[in-house]
Amino acid sequence: MQDSKSKKQKLLQTIGFFAVLGTVLGILNFIFNPLRLGMVKYVTEHDSYFLSLMEEPEDTIDVLVMGDSLSFGMIDTIDFWEKEGITSYIAGQAGQVVPETYFELKKIVKKQSPKVLILETGVLSHDFSTEMHIMVYQTMYDILPVTKYHELWKVMLGDKDSPTKEHFKGFEIRDTIAAYSGEEYMFPTEEAEQIRGISRFYMKKLKKLCDENDIELVLVSMPSPKNYNYEIHNGIKDFAVELGVTYIDFNLMRDEIGLDWNTDMLDVNDHLNYFGTKKTSEWLIHWLQEKYDIEKQTDNEVINRWNKELDEFKNHFVAE
Repeated sequence: MQDSKSKKQKLLQTIGFFAVLGTVLGILNFIFNPLRLGMVKYVTEHDSYFLSLMEEPEDTIDVLVMGDSLSFGMIDTIDFWEKEGITSYIAGQAGQVVPETYFELKKIVKKQSPKVLILETGVLSHDFSTEMHIMVYQTMYDILPVTKYHELWKVMLGDKDSPTKEHFKGFEIRDTIAAYSGEEYMFPTEEAEQIRGISRFYMKKLKKLCDENDIELVLVSMPSPKNYNYEIHNGIKDFAVELGVTYIDFNLMRDEIGLDWNTDMLDVNDHLNYFGTKKTSEWLIHWLQEKYDIEKQTDNEVINRWNKELDEFKNHFVAE
């Protein structure tokens, strides 16, 4: 009888402990919410573009760009707006893997209804251990956001240093030039590096999510001698056919877009700089309009917000 009471008491104590713990964590999750606090610019740069997108008014983004750091140099969002009246946003993350892309898009579609998602294919190149590592942490962050944003307490106490660089709807002006003088890297071959494991599984989930929300998924490989070769191109091309999506590889279109290795690289063989981005962006503007005929924004409030962003963009160059 005594044992029964003792076990019952321990059970109640355990339940009580987890109830208190759950309550405390729930309160902390509520407190350390950068969107609620208006502190998005104080989060790490890894998450800043995505969270900034979540601050945008509902259903105001037509074209969404996601992917790892190669996606940062894909389009000039302000040029999209000035030339075609298309609203676009780069919600990429350095080192992003496909599971991250999928879970972030699930959040995005609750607030935005993009017509096109352009995914930079660098997300498909990570190894299994990296993907698993990020998946574990992503799950923890989704359940307990406080574990990701707990350092916001420093901002609350007066530390106003922002790790986030100035950007325009996710587009960061990176005009450093570090020329590429290496050898040709796209040698035709029949060999293909196949998409496997977690990337394949979550890409199919991503495609399904896009279909459910009437989003056209487009795969794009940015010019990058460090990250691409013909075997990788063939593997992505095969997978794009399997998914039933369009694949654009700028590594094979360098002459068409006028890419110049002497002026258009940010860091020798990895990312495009501002001048290179203008070339891929210009091509994509025309291609998107021909392919999808995206209508210009007519909402005056949206137009005013984007024209203000355009003015700030132009002032950036005047200031320099």
